[in-house]
Amino acid sequence: MERYELEAFLAVAEELHFGRAAERLRVTTGRISQTIKGLERRFGAALFERTSRRVALTPIGRQLYDDLTPGLRQVRQALDRATNSGRGTDGIIDVGFVGAAAGQLILETTKVFRAEHPGAEVRFREVQITDGLESWRSEAYDMVLISRPIDEPDLVTGPTLISEQRMLAIPRGHHLAAESELSQEDLAEVTLLRMPGTVPDSVLDDRTPSHTPTGRPIEHGPVVHTFQELLARIGAGEGGFVVGAQVTRFYLRPDIVYLPLRDAPPIEWGFVWRVSRETERVRAFNDAALRVSKNRGR
Repeated sequence: MERYELEAFLAVAEELHFGRAAERLRVTTGRISQTIKGLERRFGAALFERTSRRVALTPIGRQLYDDLTPGLRQVRQALDRATNSGRGTDGIIDVGFVGAAAGQLILETTKVFRAEHPGAEVRFREVQITDGLESWRSEAYDMVLISRPIDEPDLVTGPTLISEQRMLAIPRGHHLAAESELSQEDLAEVTLLRMPGTVPDSVLDDRTPSHTPTGRPIEHGPVVHTFQELLARIGAGEGGFVVGAQVTRFYLRPDIVYLPLRDAPPIEWGFVWRVSRETERVRAFNDAALRVSKNRGR
């Protein structure tokens, strides 16, 4: 049976009325009648008894309907599950985040989201930005809150949720540490620690540039794999790193100085998620985070 034939037969069998079956399938009554007649010619027997007052299944029609029903139920359940997963908000959403400020926003958003969608369960976990693209693309997360810029064809980038002043973290003993603020040109006087190659080139270029805006070369130092390792190496005098202003709230250390870069653009944060994993839950959680962000002034 072709799909349209199956749909026509099932509609008439369940409605027991050609007109209502036609309305259900949004076709004409004549088309439904012609389709059923075609099936009956193929089977060599009537599937429905028709009178001016009623439509009923014949024994052969009843047998066909009963044989089709179990499979039909499974198909409908599968379609319902797919629809609920894609368009509904009930179910589990796995959220990753990088850093303390992102984690704080996730916690606030989770409270709002759970209140609005009681059928949803939020699971969140901290990730390292150095885990890179493959980690963010993994099945472990539906979405990850990370810093920008991210420009990958298979990833959706949501709106900016956090915008913070760009700063330079340097050892307290560095000759620039006594300054109140710095310029991007001062990066030429600092060895910048590096992130591994798993991090997107767009982020590497943004956080560890190779030249100042006027073209002065910037020296690069060792590769670090976690933020705590980064801070330890900075404190030990091995180099510096471009960070966001959240460090002054969450990561103060006696051996590190954080200085604003007065002429640098802010560091922005937002969710990324795989195009193939975008669902109503993901969109709803992102929307809730955006509202929380606006209420707190980012």
